[in-house]
Amino acid sequence: MEFIATAARDATLTDALRERVQLMIDGYREVAAAHRTDDEQLPVDDVARLMAALDQGVSKLTLGGISALDGPLLRAGLRRLVDPRGAADEPPSEHDGSAELPEVARVRQLILDSDDS
Repeated sequence: MEFIATAARDATLTDALRERVQLMIDGYREVAAAHRTDDEQLPVDDVARLMAALDQGVSKLTLGGISALDGPLLRAGLRRLVDPRGAADEPPSEHDGSAELPEVARVRQLILDSDDS
């Protein structure tokens, strides 16, 4: 959060911040496109931006000490964005305290891999 706040005020960091956020959105775009239903009306880019916003919001809440947002709850939220009808038909998952889930881990790895290049 500190980097985001600093980068938003510093023109030399703004491009780096934009690039990093775009990598996350691009990663979620891949996830959204792969799990998209045929009857979905919301454009895949919009779904990707909403998924990234949910991910970032959960991260901020977790940093703020809100621990009730674990992997199963985040997964349920992301699935409702990708496949609302299918996700609504599934029973709620038990909270297990985990913070990581495969889709989010893959997107975060894409960001880390880009830092190495």
